[in-house]
Amino acid sequence: MELFDEFEGIESQESFLNSDYVPDPENKYLSSENDALQFIAQFIPLKDKKSNSYYQEKQLKKMLELQFLNMFQKIELSNKAQLQQQLEMLSDKLLEQKKYNMLKDKVVIGLGGKFSAGKSKFINSLLKAGEELLPEDQNPTTSIPTYIVQGKIDEINAYTNSGDKVTLDFEALQALTHKFYRKFGIGFSSFIHSLVISEDDMPYSGMAFLDTPGYNKPDAVDEVQLQKSDSDQNKAYEQLRKVDYLIWLMDIENGVIQQNDIEFIESLNLRNPILIVVNKADKKIDSDIEKIVSLVTKTAEDAGINVFGVAAYSSRENKEWGNSDIINRFLELASKTKVKSGDVMGEVHGIKTKILEELKAGEASWIRSRNHLSNTIADSESILDIRTLVDLYGDALEGVRLVKRSLYQFNGYMKKLEEKLEEYYEG
Repeated sequence: MELFDEFEGIESQESFLNSDYVPDPENKYLSSENDALQFIAQFIPLKDKKSNSYYQEKQLKKMLELQFLNMFQKIELSNKAQLQQQLEMLSDKLLEQKKYNMLKDKVVIGLGGKFSAGKSKFINSLLKAGEELLPEDQNPTTSIPTYIVQGKIDEINAYTNSGDKVTLDFEALQALTHKFYRKFGIGFSSFIHSLVISEDDMPYSGMAFLDTPGYNKPDAVDEVQLQKSDSDQNKAYEQLRKVDYLIWLMDIENGVIQQNDIEFIESLNLRNPILIVVNKADKKIDSDIEKIVSLVTKTAEDAGINVFGVAAYSSRENKEWGNSDIINRFLELASKTKVKSGDVMGEVHGIKTKILEELKAGEASWIRSRNHLSNTIADSESILDIRTLVDLYGDALEGVRLVKRSLYQFNGYMKKLEEKLEEYYEG
């Protein structure tokens, strides 16, 4: 099998190297074709390679996202649509927690926004990285969701779409940019699901920062890039809908938070307040910044978004505009949260408890109705009334039967699910 058969968008080996590209002599993965090939080969999955963990993940996702609510097709549950979204989110969080043990008991803060919002540069500035920690030269072909956490050692791991973990050096991380795509015509987002960067001097020990691809289609891209940007939009949604807190970045040149930003934020159904950061504040004078912050705040609140605050920030100057200290206050709030990624199993148990309480309340209601109808029939002297009451009594009996059956099935299902989850996490 030829190496290039594994890559989308590569029609021949001749197209691997862009002759118009000037190599970067400081990065071996960009200057050496041999090193580049060895680098890429690490992420290519072996055909038909599927671990036991892969099949466990598939089964758990099916149980949580499809089977969980299917048993209640004949019974009305309150907030069923919201419950379905919560189950899907928990499914994703459970699987990610298995892969990334360092996320356990950490508050996950997601960074979202458009491609031009400057998310990576903002994180580099916020974490006061002495060197460029996250690659900033990215576009839809290279953007990869990236976690940054505090760890005992400095380490960079790439998790492939096939479930493998590949340890990278810093030079390899810096190669995951548009420069690699320009030279070799290959974007890594087709093979790498996410990156985890562990830094011993990361200043926020109880948090994990998640940098995500821009959700929108950028200007001036070709058809291949547009197709990949659709994938990046899905990645941004899938990643951000399960974060504990969200920082939303927007370019100050936009002047106001735009409607498609608002719609994307609303689609995430986040329960905690979000922080909006108006980035690149150094491009405007103070009076303009004040007007923009005020307008963004009003627009977001009028749209019904639960906003913690709006902060203007300059990633170039590494400082927040004004004396409000909104960003630090937001991070302080997040650090005190009681609902963290490590509590996912507790959330699953919480859902189980609420459903059982609702089913038992429904059963009690049907039983009261049945008993009341029984007494009413016994006291009635009208044949017509008795016939109507008997029909209603039959409905009540059926209601009791359905709820009892659902309780029996749900308890059996939860026992099986809990056993599978224990097996998965202990494995």
